[in-house]
Amino acid sequence: MVQQKWKIIDNQNLADIKVEVYGKNEEDLFGNILGVFTDIVTEVDKVKEEKEIAIKITGKNLSELISNFINKLIYIKDTSLTLFKKGKFRLTFIEDGYSLYSVLLGQKISRNLPIKTDIKALTLHKFKVERIGKKYKATLVFDI
Repeated sequence: MVQQKWKIIDNQNLADIKVEVYGKNEEDLFGNILGVFTDIVTEVDKVKEEKEIAIKITGKNLSELISNFINKLIYIKDTSLTLFKKGKFRLTFIEDGYSLYSVLLGQKISRNLPIKTDIKALTLHKFKVERIGKKYKATLVFDI
């Protein structure tokens, strides 16, 4: 059975979209967050792996790390006009919490890759990260 990566819980509101994202471990969770982020903005399957960007972010805990990661994706989308199809993730524990190193693969937004919904921010309303057994679930609300 294929594990579900994410599901959209509520997209009826004009101002936000609520999703649940799942992962079999922390790195898998970040890959699926990247996938749902890109799929909301455009069609993730149409994104080509033409451009590679390495990022490093930190956070005091997993929730802050996820928030910082999503804010970085929004920043790259808005400043470099780039969206990502997939990434390689390495999570490490540091003295002050977590560090995430990632190499992201994607392409610039273009006529062939239009924006269908623009994510402006991650809201803290209903934002939650849970460990359920050995798996992870993140509840995210994107301001659009």
